[in-house]
Amino acid sequence: MEGRVGMEFFIYIIAFFVTIPIIFTFIIYLSFLKIIKHSPKKALHKAVNWSTLFYIIAVIILVQILFDISATGLILILILAILTIVIFFQWKRHTDIQFMKAVKILWKICFLLFLTLYVCFMGIGIIIQIIK
Repeated sequence: MEGRVGMEFFIYIIAFFVTIPIIFTFIIYLSFLKIIKHSPKKALHKAVNWSTLFYIIAVIILVQILFDISATGLILILILAILTIVIFFQWKRHTDIQFMKAVKILWKICFLLFLTLYVCFMGIGIIIQIIK
């Protein structure tokens, strides 16, 4: 029984952070700021890396709730298209492709894109609830 309660608690924590990923980003940032003393830039990079997936999932859920469509496939295509563009520019600039570097750039672009989309969709959701 204890294992089930612990698992349910873990699931609720994950669901909370998917619902409000900004809090997760802030907690991760503060945690890494304490671990990596005197390096706010490294702490920010760690927070971005750890929280990007939560923003992507949150946007998928918000699109489903707000517009009643499944956007998972479209978002995967968007992410692959961004990766393709990053790899293309890397190839044009350096002629050799460093896949891990391209994935890191993709991950940072995804953070910025999905953070922006999350904020926009939350605003739209709040406006829709006020209008109703």
